[in-house]
Amino acid sequence: MVRVRFAPSPTGNLHIGTLRTALFNWLFAKANKGVFVLRIEDTDLERSRSEYETNILQGLKWFGITIDEGPNAGGLLGPYRQSERIKDGTYTQYAMQLIKEKKAYFCFCTDEELNKEREFAKSKNVPYVYSRKALKLTQKEVEQKLADKQPYTIRFKMPDNEEIKFNDQIRGEISFKSELISDFVIIKSDGSPSYNFAAVIDDMLMEITHIIRGEDHISNTPRQIAIYNSLGKSRPEFAHMPMILGPDRSKLSKRHGATSITDYRDTGLLNQACFNYLSLLGWSPEDNQEFFTREELAEKFKISRIGKSNAIFDIKKLHWMNGQYIRKLSPGELKDSVYPFISDKHKEQLNKYDLNIQESLIYSVKDNLVTLQDINDYIAVYFETDEKYMSNLETFDKEKLQNDKAVIESFINNIEPLNNNLKVADIDQALNKVMAVTGNGKGKVYKPIRIATSAQNSGPHITDLLSIFGKEKLEKRLTNFLDYIR
Repeated sequence: MVRVRFAPSPTGNLHIGTLRTALFNWLFAKANKGVFVLRIEDTDLERSRSEYETNILQGLKWFGITIDEGPNAGGLLGPYRQSERIKDGTYTQYAMQLIKEKKAYFCFCTDEELNKEREFAKSKNVPYVYSRKALKLTQKEVEQKLADKQPYTIRFKMPDNEEIKFNDQIRGEISFKSELISDFVIIKSDGSPSYNFAAVIDDMLMEITHIIRGEDHISNTPRQIAIYNSLGKSRPEFAHMPMILGPDRSKLSKRHGATSITDYRDTGLLNQACFNYLSLLGWSPEDNQEFFTREELAEKFKISRIGKSNAIFDIKKLHWMNGQYIRKLSPGELKDSVYPFISDKHKEQLNKYDLNIQESLIYSVKDNLVTLQDINDYIAVYFETDEKYMSNLETFDKEKLQNDKAVIESFINNIEPLNNNLKVADIDQALNKVMAVTGNGKGKVYKPIRIATSAQNSGPHITDLLSIFGKEKLEKRLTNFLDYIR
């Protein structure tokens, strides 16, 4: 069975790059009827914070990624926090096994000694590889240093003159020369495991079959493969995704609009839109389809469709896609989605209407929304006071407005016989009559009436706007307009 893992460190909030890793792993698991595992890599006790773990969990939940096994979901192959494995001694146990088999060794070198080695390599303009000074110690010398409680690390002994190669599921065959890779630390001086060692032990014990991660981990892969080989365990398949860059092709940052995923939620992006957009950052379907449900993505997802080129994150494209998803919502869905973003002032006004009118009012501005947070800018027109209306009207050129007098008078005449409860069909009919009487097209009828009733150049569709205003408010605004331009 396919088993994949998402293994974030709770040292910061969940961001776009990390979330895409979770998404591609989740899609691959679903496409193959596999298991998606969440593992919290909290070995950095100084920087790990519970609030960051909470942010990660909240972000995944909002995004729509379900966890099959994890810290809160449970599972038979835990624990799912690395700090818990540190406590039960698992990593130390495997490190001592490697020492016993002479595949790892104690290193008592000080920082000063190691820095001298690095400086020497730098002066020779060659890559730094640890000298293996500690490997030359006799067993008696090692035992004496341990008895003296000298600080130590445990280093993994890289195999000599061996080609380490693997078939990357995205990039093809990749190989490394073992002699160019330094014997690396697997247990730090404080007793905690290094990233590469802990990741291998966890992946092995959790029976992970596929590791899908960013290309910045390629250099870690030969080290991890060497550990698998030393333990006599089969290694998982590896797939290294391209990086996500900003539109200027620099490293993705806040200035490109890349913030915490919960910030996207809080600024009014729909999770469906984010899910769809993020799935297309580095992956493409076999056809030209652009909009997907989660189920469609899970069905179509293949690692072979992940490209090798870096993906470009474009906040404008994300906002565009979000607008498309907003327009797909039903009136009820839109009201439920947007209501938390409506200001208290506007909620007070909105709640004066019955539910159907509330939904119609909000739905009337859907085509103007890029994010849900935009709602207040566009529904404000329905709640503005007469004083605010007149103030806005005074920003228009009065002489130009005088050219619209005939259109406004004709519209007043056509709504006068209508019922107080105006319907969209009533407004349509009245507008058509104005066009017939004046000989003007839609643009020269709709725009003057919009300005005369709302003192705005744009906004909700004209028939929605006028029907929700109601006859009494319309007649008052139109009369005020005529008085103003005289």
